[in-house]
Amino acid sequence: MNRLLRGARWLMGTQWPMYAALVLGSNIIGAVAIMTFVGFFLPMPEIRDFTTEIPNLVLIGVLYVVFAVIIGITVTLLLFRPVLDWQRNPDAHDPNMVRNLVLRIPVYQAGVAALVWLIGIILAVVIAGSDSGKLAVVVGVSAALAACLVILLTYLQAERLVRPVAATAVARRFEDSTLEPPIKYRLISTWLMTSGLPLIGVVLVLIGQRAGYFTDDATDIIPAILALALTALGTGLMGTIFAMMSVVDPILELQDAINRVRRGETNAEVDIYDGSELGVLQSGFNEMMRGLRERQRVRDIFGRYVGTEVAQRALEERPVLGGEDRKVAVLFVDVIGSTTFAVNHTPEEVVEELNKFFEHVVEVVHRNKGIINKFQGDAALAVFGAPLNVYDSTSMALKAARELRQELRGLELQAGIGVASGHVVAGNIGGADRFEYTVIGDAVNEAARLTELAKDTPGQVLTNAATLKTANEAEQARWTYLKSIELRGRRRMTQLARPIRPTLADRAEQ
Repeated sequence: MNRLLRGARWLMGTQWPMYAALVLGSNIIGAVAIMTFVGFFLPMPEIRDFTTEIPNLVLIGVLYVVFAVIIGITVTLLLFRPVLDWQRNPDAHDPNMVRNLVLRIPVYQAGVAALVWLIGIILAVVIAGSDSGKLAVVVGVSAALAACLVILLTYLQAERLVRPVAATAVARRFEDSTLEPPIKYRLISTWLMTSGLPLIGVVLVLIGQRAGYFTDDATDIIPAILALALTALGTGLMGTIFAMMSVVDPILELQDAINRVRRGETNAEVDIYDGSELGVLQSGFNEMMRGLRERQRVRDIFGRYVGTEVAQRALEERPVLGGEDRKVAVLFVDVIGSTTFAVNHTPEEVVEELNKFFEHVVEVVHRNKGIINKFQGDAALAVFGAPLNVYDSTSMALKAARELRQELRGLELQAGIGVASGHVVAGNIGGADRFEYTVIGDAVNEAARLTELAKDTPGQVLTNAATLKTANEAEQARWTYLKSIELRGRRRMTQLARPIRPTLADRAEQ
């Protein structure tokens, strides 16, 4: 609504005098030009006799110009009265009506100019016909050709001048390609009216010379032909510039908006101020950007729930139930004493502390190219190597475990951390209507068992020897082997390992 109000204020405010002066000025210049051409360039004896017999002809022309200006302003204001009424009471008017009217302003303005010129042509033909039928034909044909040219220039001027109000009055979602002439016809008519009509005038002058409308000396029509040729050059250039700007300006604005999108500006939009196919293109771009923002929003929300990598894969591919065998590293994190903490604190405090805790977990895992596969109450499962392949996933998981131990220092909640690697089945598990991406395999179970032991181990981080041996040498140097034990639920011995102190690790690297 504020956009429409600004548009109406533009139309009836400080820019209105400029709009009226330019549009009416082009019509006045056209009228003076055609009178000058007929009176001074056409070698027709009847014209000289006519101007001599009617000494007040110039006064009549001036009075009609004044009349035409008054009529033009009055009719234009009547056409725009709904905008004025709407400005005073926006709630009582249909915004679509205002939009349609604003986009049709150039067409209506051209119609007003056509009406004024029609009255003037009829008046001129009647006055000239009272003296000579030939003179009436010459005046009528000349004025009609000039009228067509001026009417088109009026439309092109109005179309450009009204853009500021159209840009504020037209809704971002609004599109209608029938409110203005199609681009193809606009360009063809521009050439025909601004260049074709003066050339047709040249042909008519030659035909008139042969038909005996002008003097017998053929050289007398040369000034008229030269004047028409110069007119064709001038009006052709002017019309081409206006028509070109009406097409090129929206394209340049679209190009600028596309470049902004390439630079990462997802809120880029363009103004809609054209009632032809260009308006549909402008509206289509805005609609496309809304879809892009919505897609990005869905991707962002989806990624927050299932992980960015999983969301990216789901959006690019068609998710199906089932999985694939993958060599991964699994990091399991479980809060120590969460039950006691929950008893001694309010639910709000528990949630707040858990969020602080998991913020560090997520940051460390993502920094080391892993994904958070799931949160399980006060525990988290991170996977390295699925769904995206990660070079040296085991080393990444072990490094994340060490860094996480340092990150969690100073927090009220502490955790046991276990790391294991091996082959798992990674894929979508569930039903056809509801499933999730997860990993299933011995490595996951072993990481959970190591996490239980880590809670009572100094440093609270554990892995097994088999996992550590698949890491790179630099990462192995930061760990030390411990004794072998039998993990719960397993019938074989597992040798444990835990990180050494940072100072010892730094010394080992030197």
